[in-house]
Amino acid sequence: MRELLKATYLKPLRDAEAELSPGRNSRLSQILSSHPEIALQAVDDFDPSTPTSGTTLVGIMKRAEHEVGINDAVQSANDRINTQYLEKFQIGAEPLRSEVGVAGDTSLGRILDKLELVLAKSAANSERTRRGLGYNNALFMSAELLLLGTREAYPTLLIEEPEAHLHPQMQANVIALLNQQTGHDENPIDETTGRAVQVVLTTHSPNLASAIPLDRITLISGGSTFSLARGCTLLSDGDYAFLERFLDATKANLFFARGVAIVEGDAENLLLPSLAEAVGLSFRAHGVSVVNVGHTGLFRYSNIFRRSDGVALPIRVACIRDRDIVPDFVPDEHTGNLKKEKDLTPEKHAERIAKFSLGDGGAVKTFVSDSWTLEYDLAKSSWEMAAVMQRAVTCAIEAEKNWPGPDKVMELFKVADEKIKAWKEESRLLAEVAWTIFEPLKKGEASKAITAQFASQVVTETALSVEHLPAYLIKAFRHVCGVNNDTAD
Repeated sequence: MRELLKATYLKPLRDAEAELSPGRNSRLSQILSSHPEIALQAVDDFDPSTPTSGTTLVGIMKRAEHEVGINDAVQSANDRINTQYLEKFQIGAEPLRSEVGVAGDTSLGRILDKLELVLAKSAANSERTRRGLGYNNALFMSAELLLLGTREAYPTLLIEEPEAHLHPQMQANVIALLNQQTGHDENPIDETTGRAVQVVLTTHSPNLASAIPLDRITLISGGSTFSLARGCTLLSDGDYAFLERFLDATKANLFFARGVAIVEGDAENLLLPSLAEAVGLSFRAHGVSVVNVGHTGLFRYSNIFRRSDGVALPIRVACIRDRDIVPDFVPDEHTGNLKKEKDLTPEKHAERIAKFSLGDGGAVKTFVSDSWTLEYDLAKSSWEMAAVMQRAVTCAIEAEKNWPGPDKVMELFKVADEKIKAWKEESRLLAEVAWTIFEPLKKGEASKAITAQFASQVVTETALSVEHLPAYLIKAFRHVCGVNNDTAD
């Protein structure tokens, strides 16, 4: 079995060019010597009586030696050494003569040791050109694939971080090539020109992870491995097909996180990290990635982390979604297809939450907004957050007409703060204030994403604590950051 399993390990290379340079028993020499056609080049087919003979590598070198020996300039120099100098040292009748020849033997191994593999300018111009480390790594990988494609059985390529020094487009080409070499691509390897290669690679690149079929990925976390092959997760065949289309590089960072917050929109994606940072639950410090999956497919992503054997991955996942229940005092024209609070009994409310949590299990938990939607719930959670959201919405409305500069932003902040002050003096209910703040977003007078962008800026300048945010967000933050919700204050 040891003879059958031939594996090549490619570690991240700082100087792949050196690996393909000439030298005794060089890597390139090893690769070429294993190629079947190269092995035939060890035959010496040069015949001195036939100057045009010598077509193998060894034959060519023998012919070169012969041509050097009979070269007029070389012979002239050699004759002068003998007649003008060396003969003067002769003692007695014993001749003392020299011959100029090529140093070293002309065995195939020594010939291959003298070869190097470099990048040329083009197919029509073989002049050497210098490239970055990424291109040299690609050249080295190509040479190793040549070696593996000629081995008898079970050729295996082990690659550590093939993305090293490669820009994203080149990374995509690498994965396309490796998929083709494995024989599992839509255009499998031609068996007449090479053998299928088993490829095992490790990576920290979302670009590579998003280009690899999901069912061929294995997560490594907490010192354990977790295959994402069909049957190992709770993903259905339809889920795999869905994720093949939509699991792009921006979402594939979930494979490399210690905690994952799966959200429904751009606003959450932009704002939640700032809110978590403001209350001392930094996503960055805890290795948390935010993945925006839109309004559909939330559990398709979270089920990546749920195992068919019930084992919980050491990766905490929070599915953060809106409850979408409209307060009773909101005018009917803003309700749309959503239910109002009065339309649901307590039992129906409980059923709704239970339905949202059907995808929970292991380290995957769902956190549903306390009332309606993110922006409304933030404004309703405290007067501090109402002030943050009023500032953000005021600036977002202005941005629809003309993006406000720093001076204009400060002016808009003052206008927003005055409204908050007036509402407090009027003893208005915070829930109604929250609707007043949210109404321009509901009417489309301002973008939710732009509002979140301004809110993120305001949050960094506002003293906030966990008491100022909605309870569901604090629970979600603590979950993905690994802080126990049962014992935390």
